[in-house]
Amino acid sequence: MPALSSLMNSDVICKRGCALLGSVSNVYFDENCRNIVYFGISRDEGDALLPYSAASSVKDAVMADDEFALISPQDADLTPLLYSLVGKRVYTAGGKKKGEVEDVLFSRTGKVRSLTAEGTAYSPSSFLAFGDVLILKEGANGRKKPASFPKAESDYPVRALAPPPSRRPDPSKGGDPTGYVALPVFPASGDEEEGFYPVAEAMKTPVSAGGEDFTPHRIIADYNFLLGRTLTADISSYSGEKLASKGERVTVETVETVRRHGKLMELTLSSK
Repeated sequence: MPALSSLMNSDVICKRGCALLGSVSNVYFDENCRNIVYFGISRDEGDALLPYSAASSVKDAVMADDEFALISPQDADLTPLLYSLVGKRVYTAGGKKKGEVEDVLFSRTGKVRSLTAEGTAYSPSSFLAFGDVLILKEGANGRKKPASFPKAESDYPVRALAPPPSRRPDPSKGGDPTGYVALPVFPASGDEEEGFYPVAEAMKTPVSAGGEDFTPHRIIADYNFLLGRTLTADISSYSGEKLASKGERVTVETVETVRRHGKLMELTLSSK
């Protein structure tokens, strides 16, 4: 949605001949601040007005099809129109100051959507009157901008476990478990045998979030934001066995070991 702040001083271009007509020096709104009526154009030959209806496009620049669309300010009645809104003070009907106009947002058709003051957006219908100051109607409330969440100071690249492959080596039948990690697997078929799969291979495939059962693989995927963090304290099992040491980096094996001992919450609180 275009904003008045980004439009000021932008170029006004005539598409016929690629001529630069001037730059936007002001914007004139109707008396109720519902629509844009004119662009005020600053040019070497003297100031001019471009009717909004004559602008074929309003983006980074204001585009016009023909320079003959420009008119002289003396040929237009600007008396009832509003202009220079940015910076004007906003008050409630009871006299409480609500800030100053920071920006005006409008649609591609020139219809004014909102006026913002101190992070709150007010529709044109919220105002009782426009003049040297702007007065809000009794009980008018604007929409506050949603709070933005701060970004993390640093991040670590991580990979999530994928579901185990359908065929897994069985050590009891001569399979070689070297390089494999034993994790309990509960497939949809109801088979609850203990499965083995290579972590290195699983780490290459992103985990799918849709339609998974509540398995260790899903649990580890849900806690993959911990991977790469550093432990700020030792983590021990309820029986006193040390599961991870202070200063260690959190790995997939760390998450799985802690999960089996019911210490995932402690792992979350003790890593940064």
